Amino acid sequence: MGGGFVCDGQDIIDKLNETFGDPTSQKYQDAKNNNIFDTVKNQPNNYRALIAAYVEAGVDVPVRWGAYLRKLGQSLQGQQDIYEIAQTRYKALKKGDVPMETAKHDVTSVPHGGKHVKKHDGSGPHDASTIDSPFPLP
Repeated sequence: MGGGFVCDGQDIIDKLNETFGDPTSQKYQDAKNNNIFDTVKNQPNNYRALIAAYVEAGVDVPVRWGAYLRKLGQSLQGQQDIYEIAQTRYKALKKGDVPMETAKHDVTSVPHGGKHVKKHDGSGPHDASTIDSPFPLP
């Protein structure tokens, strides 16, 4: 395995937090100026539109993250989870001053709803939006 490859997805979480975590950063401003997360609809295969929105926002989507989003999107509640991720990002970027924190939870340690995305839409600089995705997917 090449350098920098992390199997637990923490490198992706770090990249997302670096891009979306500080509304005063240039990366956040670039994402805000290229915010197309609202184009992600609640429909089958919407993970493709989410990937396109990340790329437009300036976030590279490595093949294994794209595969994760595809698998998440095709799970039982997948298209809803993908839609909620996109809406949370869209709303925070639209407000322009809402930091976003991205995390993951272990699906084996959460007995109820552990296989779904958990989110919170923040209201401003002191109330961050959060996106907490299940990992690993079965």
